[in-house]
Amino acid sequence: MNCHICESTKVKKLTTNLYKCEDCKTLQRSSPYEYYEEVKNLYNSTYYTQNYKNRYGKEIYEDIENVRKISNRRLDIIENLYLREGECNNCGTSNCSGCYVRNFVSSLKGKSLLDIGCGIGIFIEVAKYRGYQVKGIDINKDTLHIVPNNIRDNIFIIDINKFESKERFDIITLWYVIEHLPNPEDVIRKVWKMLKYGGILGISTPNGDGASARFKPDWYYSVIPQDHLFEFSPYSMSHLLSKNKFKVLKVVNTGYHPERIFKNPISRKIFEIYQTYIGLGDTFEIYASKKI
Repeated sequence: MNCHICESTKVKKLTTNLYKCEDCKTLQRSSPYEYYEEVKNLYNSTYYTQNYKNRYGKEIYEDIENVRKISNRRLDIIENLYLREGECNNCGTSNCSGCYVRNFVSSLKGKSLLDIGCGIGIFIEVAKYRGYQVKGIDINKDTLHIVPNNIRDNIFIIDINKFESKERFDIITLWYVIEHLPNPEDVIRKVWKMLKYGGILGISTPNGDGASARFKPDWYYSVIPQDHLFEFSPYSMSHLLSKNKFKVLKVVNTGYHPERIFKNPISRKIFEIYQTYIGLGDTFEIYASKKI
């Protein structure tokens, strides 16, 4: 098989229906669409309850404040990237969707934000509190009973491939979503069309070439969630975005877990310093803008 992301022929089989591209380092399934049909029933009433606890060791309700903290950090990054573009040299306005630069002092209050795969809606709840006009979509109808009341009407249960909107958004996000999709490049292209020029795309995803994958590969490959169709590297995700007319602005390495590599406290601390220095987490965030 060829790599589904970079089309390289250097694809190595790791386990049953898990392969790694030796060029772009993406982990992937052999037939993503067929595999997706087998696993999509996992997105049910237990996905954010028992499955969440099995994966993260805690109930979703115990993790909400942490998710709010992460959401604020991500919005800080997005706002800094959005505002740094400077003033439009062509029309001089701060709300032009035909130019990819805007007024440096422009406020982001009232800007439109779409969160794809919004889950229980904490990110859009935080964004709404900060003044954004928010919408979220998710495939799992069983999340709605957990969603905060003040944003429940802003969430639509629909597959991203079936979602259509005449609205063009200032910001679109996919937090731990793209690894679940059988057609990541198609979704990236669709997002490009839904963004205004100069709009910001934010993605977080596991790092298939991260610390655990490099230093504990047998263990890592054995615990990859069943519903992950792809696990990108920062390089392969940057390649995918650049190929589809996005400009990559920032990569943030996250998910530092030295305890997965070393049990000895001293070795663990040394490795943590090494990890931080070279920027090698088990997950990463990538931010890009839509350019003309």
